[in-house]
Amino acid sequence: MIELKNVCLGYNKEYLALCNINLKIEDGERVALVGEEGSGKTALLRLIAGLDKHKEGEVFLNGTSIEKVDFLNDVHLGYLSSKAVFFENKTVEKNLAWALKVHKVPKPEWKEKIDFVLSEFKISHLKKERVVRLSKSDRRLVQMARLALRPLDILLCDDIEMNKDERTFLTLNTALRKLIDMDNKDKTVILTCCNPKSCKGIVSRKIKMVSGSIEAEEKSESK
Repeated sequence: MIELKNVCLGYNKEYLALCNINLKIEDGERVALVGEEGSGKTALLRLIAGLDKHKEGEVFLNGTSIEKVDFLNDVHLGYLSSKAVFFENKTVEKNLAWALKVHKVPKPEWKEKIDFVLSEFKISHLKKERVVRLSKSDRRLVQMARLALRPLDILLCDDIEMNKDERTFLTLNTALRKLIDMDNKDKTVILTCCNPKSCKGIVSRKIKMVSGSIEAEEKSESK
């Protein structure tokens, strides 16, 4: 379970990105954070991912304070950021191989795993391409393939509307659903979007955020 109690997050003395957040997300729950740009959606994801430190309050992952969580060993968490970090001048294949190395997967297994995820996300043709040459949508697909290399307990996905083109959105949305359902694990999923229609059929709860605070919640059907 993910739990936040009276959480505030500020990047400077004048501005609070999050203010008095109280939230519980159960294991296996699928939730959307909905709100305009600057509403605090990404700040909340980054906090849960352990990338930012809260100013006030408490954050727990499975009952452990987030400050004591070892994100390499204690929890299988994947963060699909809107600004992915890659080795830009290395190939897609080498970027995926590095991820396997970090997670201590035996080298003899690398080729099979890499070829599998590239095929699953229909990007096998990008295997030898350098990341710096990829389009924004292809980079997103490579991100998903990288996360699919390992089982996940928690999946955080920022900005599922990153491309306004309907055809590209549908391609990325289909790939996201595949990532969510991979390895048959009942993942805890938290998405962010501006339009609640974008996450229709994916989540069971929508949380509206305004100016760093939770304004309202709505239950919905995830499937």
